[in-house]
Amino acid sequence: MGKKSSGRKAIESYIKHEDMVDNAVKLGKANGLDVSPTEGNDPKGDVKVIAKDTKAFLKLLGETIDKNQAKRGE
Repeated sequence: MGKKSSGRKAIESYIKHEDMVDNAVKLGKANGLDVSPTEGNDPKGDVKVIAKDTKAFLKLLGETIDKNQAKRGE
C-alpha cells in the first residue's frame, strides 16, 4: 500500500489521541484517583480530575511517561 491519504492520517491520529485519553483515565482510576474523560470538545481539556487529586495525577502521569521512555531506550 502506498502513501496514506491525509484523511487516513487524521483518523489514525484521532484514534491514538482517544487511546491516550482512555489510558490516562484508566491509570488514574487504577490508582484510586477521581479521573474521568470530558465530553464533546471541552476547552478545558480531555481529562477531568477532581481538584484534590490533580497533583497526584500529574505526578503519576509523569512517572509513567518516564518509565515508558526508559523501556524504549533499553
